[in-house]
Amino acid sequence: MMKTNSNAAAAFLLCTIGLVQAQEKDSATSKKLDEVVMVGTRAAPRSSVSTPLPIDNIDAAIIQSSGHSSVGQALQYRIPSFNSTSAAVQDATSLLDPFEIRNMGSSRTLVLINGKRKNQSSLIFTQNTIGKGETGADLSSIPSIAIKKIEILRDGASAQYGSDAIAGVINILLKDKINFTEANANLGLYSKGDGFSQNFNLITGSTFKNGGFLTFSTNFQNNDYAYRNGKVNPYWEAQTFGANQNEVEAYLAQYPDAQNKNAYPKKNSISFLVNTSIPVSERSSLYANASLAVKKVSSFANHRTPYWVSPKNALNSPDGFTPTFIGDLTDYGATLGYKTKTESDWNIDLSTTFGGNKILYTVGNTFNAALGASSPINFKPGGFRFNNIIGNIDVSKRLSDHVALAFGSEARRDEYEIYAGDPASYNQTGSISFPGLSQENSGVFSRYNIGVYADAAFDISEATTFNATARFENFSDFGNALVWKVSARQNIIGKKLVARGSVSTGFRAPSLQQVYLSTIQNVFNNGKIVSEGLFNNVGKEAKAIGIPKLDAEKSLNFTLGLGIQPNKNFSITLDGYLIKVYDRILLSSRMSDKATILDPLSSIGVTTVNAASFFTNGVDTRTIGLDLVANYRNIDLATGKLALNLAMNMNQSKITKNSDKLNGLNLVAPFNRTEEALATTSRPSLKAVLGIDYAIKKWNISLNNTLFGKATYANSGMPGANLAWNDPAADSQSYLRFKPRITTDLTINYNINSKNTINIGALNIFNILPKWELRNLPADKTYDEVYNTVTFNGRYQQSSYDAQHFSIFGTQFILGYNIKF
Repeated sequence: MMKTNSNAAAAFLLCTIGLVQAQEKDSATSKKLDEVVMVGTRAAPRSSVSTPLPIDNIDAAIIQSSGHSSVGQALQYRIPSFNSTSAAVQDATSLLDPFEIRNMGSSRTLVLINGKRKNQSSLIFTQNTIGKGETGADLSSIPSIAIKKIEILRDGASAQYGSDAIAGVINILLKDKINFTEANANLGLYSKGDGFSQNFNLITGSTFKNGGFLTFSTNFQNNDYAYRNGKVNPYWEAQTFGANQNEVEAYLAQYPDAQNKNAYPKKNSISFLVNTSIPVSERSSLYANASLAVKKVSSFANHRTPYWVSPKNALNSPDGFTPTFIGDLTDYGATLGYKTKTESDWNIDLSTTFGGNKILYTVGNTFNAALGASSPINFKPGGFRFNNIIGNIDVSKRLSDHVALAFGSEARRDEYEIYAGDPASYNQTGSISFPGLSQENSGVFSRYNIGVYADAAFDISEATTFNATARFENFSDFGNALVWKVSARQNIIGKKLVARGSVSTGFRAPSLQQVYLSTIQNVFNNGKIVSEGLFNNVGKEAKAIGIPKLDAEKSLNFTLGLGIQPNKNFSITLDGYLIKVYDRILLSSRMSDKATILDPLSSIGVTTVNAASFFTNGVDTRTIGLDLVANYRNIDLATGKLALNLAMNMNQSKITKNSDKLNGLNLVAPFNRTEEALATTSRPSLKAVLGIDYAIKKWNISLNNTLFGKATYANSGMPGANLAWNDPAADSQSYLRFKPRITTDLTINYNINSKNTINIGALNIFNILPKWELRNLPADKTYDEVYNTVTFNGRYQQSSYDAQHFSIFGTQFILGYNIKF
């Protein structure tokens, strides 16, 4: 997988007019390359050039001028090591876009707001999509106009910040000390005439004496549906459902797409954020920030054709029915803190952070077949809530010109609640498309932990720096964790050539969602819809089969890099990394072996499911990769300024072995080739960003190209997909391969005057869509047969049913206006 397609890379270079900023876009004029970064050390903040760690600085200009309506998608097309995808018909997964750094899953990326831990989402992804088994913070809950910059630490940071930072840290810094009001309105529309989006942002602020400030931000957003329906194959449709061929052909003659709605969800949201600091004395200040986001996301399940569901006319709809799925999401957070500097120059920071996330579901236009004519057609299948409260004390001081010291403590209490649905949504067969959460599986679950850390920074000489950090944590549910990190930087030729590196251990506590979630869900498997039980890690089902309780993941990280900066406008950094994760928590395959799964479940009265899955400390993984970032700014061209940038990430992940914690269970393929692909190969092995930013007089023109390299996947139902990942025959089995593709974004900004700007553009201007092919098909399977299996008989032609390379919606035209007063 590390080996990349050289033809695609060459085409990428040839087709690009120039090199666009990917990670540090600003105006093409005077942005410094050595601005101070706050993430990565608690002892002594350093510049992005002098830090021994690989850190991306993403200015607010990237987010606001990218044309993308969400922070996640803006980063997706600017930061090669960052990945985020949007799902269509995947139940709750359509509510929140999974994201990750270095293809490690969102659970292993810690998100901070002004350096303080942000709460996770209450949602955990359980469908066969990228991000399966993961949970993470909701990046869309912060108004983009409130963001000053985003720092992305591409290195393990558990020693500094605790659990969840195995892959890295995203630190969102909020705007402060502004004395103006700014507003912008942005519209978007796909080239097919759908997916109309409206995005309005406002920020206002004022400053006080002695450095105090208050800012208020808000965002209103509305995205309409965008449909990319496929054409259904009549022959394989009849085979899948065992239906009469003539009946199927007659139906599809009238409805070629089987009335299926492969749609980007409809989203309506509003968010607010307040950020303030109030001086108490010359050396002390109170600070606070608070945010609230409310979002409604509407999507569809697969249309139930009349030959699919019985009774055929259950909803008085002879042509079938399309179940609807609505999620009402609320995300909230607040931090209150006090900073002071003592007479002896000790910096003390005391803070309390509270945050939470709540999701409630509504399923409509469906029924519970077991209830017959008495079944309702709308259901409340339940939902989830997660919140935490965190207390921090952080103390630091520069003891001398050569030594800085920091130490502190964090105490946290997490709480997770599962809301039961109404009885009709889960009784017997439950509501078709999305059965509800049962009363038996509902409840409130909590844990607490406390940690202490020490961090020291040594400037041994002007050319040599060294950092060392250690952290100890105790969790009420699984015990203790002790982790450490050392990093160093060495100037080789002054500051023009620098070597840097780090070694660290890390850990990730199992999320409460992974420990306690238990539900029944209908899934598409092997060309059919089946009922699967996802059983929690502490219930009777896990005990009957012998599934052990979850323990913390552990990691070992290595980073080694070089930095070149011959002058203030040009720099290159190259960083290699190796991440080993032991006892990695995955959601297992949908296991259906009679002797080891179904019989033990039957012995305790669980007889209504065809398969079962569990969260387990399942495997050890190894991720190896390379990051390249090159910047060249302030190039004189005619009467304007040119800024060039190239950024690239190469990444290879693999499972090295099953965890020892599963020894003796004799489970059949607990992690099959589908799970292996979801965890390791389903994202691009090479991703790069290349382009040009040109500012001349009142104009700023940006051309941004993103290369998505090859990715491979083993779809559920594909020949050999259910083999264990380490089966001797696994490497010769069929797989789906996404071809390398390049998308191009063009945006043009015109500054009418110092207070008014208009922008127009086209994202994915050449309408490039994912392309894939099937490989290694067995002799007894035709291409057509397997193609229809992985696309649900043609319903999902552009991305396959389970996986997608990047957005399937094509060109989007954008128009925006910004005013400052």
